[in-house]
Amino acid sequence: MQTIMSIFPLITTTVAILFTYLLFKQWQRRKRIYQFVWFISLVLFALTAAFEALSEFIGWNVLIYRFYLVLSASQVAIMGAGALYLVLSKNVFSTKGLIAIDAVLLAIIALFSWMMTLSSITDYSVLVFGAMEYPVAGIGVYSILVVAALLYGKGRTGKEKKMLHGHIYLIFAVIATIWMGAYAMVAEVYEENFVAGIAVAGHAMAQHVRNFSPLMTVSGGFLLIGVAFFSYLKTGFKFNLWIALGGLAIAIAGAIARSGAAFGNVLYIGEVIGVFLLYKGFVDSDRMIRAREQRSTTSSAESELPEGGQS
Repeated sequence: MQTIMSIFPLITTTVAILFTYLLFKQWQRRKRIYQFVWFISLVLFALTAAFEALSEFIGWNVLIYRFYLVLSASQVAIMGAGALYLVLSKNVFSTKGLIAIDAVLLAIIALFSWMMTLSSITDYSVLVFGAMEYPVAGIGVYSILVVAALLYGKGRTGKEKKMLHGHIYLIFAVIATIWMGAYAMVAEVYEENFVAGIAVAGHAMAQHVRNFSPLMTVSGGFLLIGVAFFSYLKTGFKFNLWIALGGLAIAIAGAIARSGAAFGNVLYIGEVIGVFLLYKGFVDSDRMIRAREQRSTTSSAESELPEGGQS
């Protein structure tokens, strides 16, 4: 059943597809790892928005909903990984600063691992590792990746070593996605919670699957919003502020939606606001990058002119 809210996921999908295309073209031109990672996250964002739009016109399909829930969490983590790769490529943090970022991420993952454990302690019999499921998936996996990166990084210096911090988080996001996806494919889905006009925000999925989401969404949101705000304060470029506000709008809307189905419409509205802000931030940044590339090309061409050839 269609409602007035049906238009919002259609708008989000359209803008996200255009955004994805432009980012892919930028990656083709510049070949930066953070651009490619962001491209992947936007493919997932466009896909989940399309699922929401589809649900408004023909209703939710159980299989599609399983994918939707997992990819909704994964896209935030992957977008956050792209933000981390960006600051790593700019070489703005010392080794101590990067270790501090790892520590903050581990603290966030640890906090929500234990929070999710406490929230499901009466239902932990469905979990493979019992009550320790989320600490294993969160704290355990991330700690192992950090140790592996430290061992692998011995003897390596410079940018290659610093980029390992991005690899740690991206691999964690992939593992968490697979782990959550494995549960989501077999968990019970409560179809009675598929309400037209309201983004279900996970309420139709078994709780032990939903509990994986904060491990990715909170840590990924911290990276995306935190890096963008940090860049804005450091450079003063407003496009960083638009990106930060866009990520914040989506994060707040998602948090409100998860608090109860009655607030589900907020997710659709927040996604529209967020994707427009993110898109504006990207367009403004791309315009600046193109202008910088043009100046560089012009300077190179002028330097190659014979003496006296410049006007």
